[in-house]
Amino acid sequence: MTKNPFTNEQMLLLRQNPYTYKVSKFQLTFTREFKEIFYSEYQLGEIPRQILADHGYDPAVLGDRRVWSIARHIREQYDKYGGFHQGHSPHRMQSSASPAADLPASEKDELKQLRNAVDYLKQEVEFLKKISSLRTTRK
Repeated sequence: MTKNPFTNEQMLLLRQNPYTYKVSKFQLTFTREFKEIFYSEYQLGEIPRQILADHGYDPAVLGDRRVWSIARHIREQYDKYGGFHQGHSPHRMQSSASPAADLPASEKDELKQLRNAVDYLKQEVEFLKKISSLRTTRK
């Protein structure tokens, strides 16, 4: 399986699209609004390549494999959750080797992402405290 990374120019171009939530060297993530538009047009019989082109994404930049993967992921997300959410699946924690390369499309999204990360870490600390207290009370 060969991964085709985006060039810096392509990443910049993709970030300028209002339907882009986040871009990294290997991954493109869409906003909830775009996923809803894509799914409804796809259900009406529009092909994924055309839907992407109509909304400002160049299918040549994305490549055929990504175009079909986008369609599959959006369909699977709808089938699994009955709707869409911003960015990745809520159950998945994103880790990145290069945080600057995949900044969210806006500061508002970045702030939301950071707050979620802080909340998650707080829960993790509480969990570790409980485990630690259980270990010390057993001795």
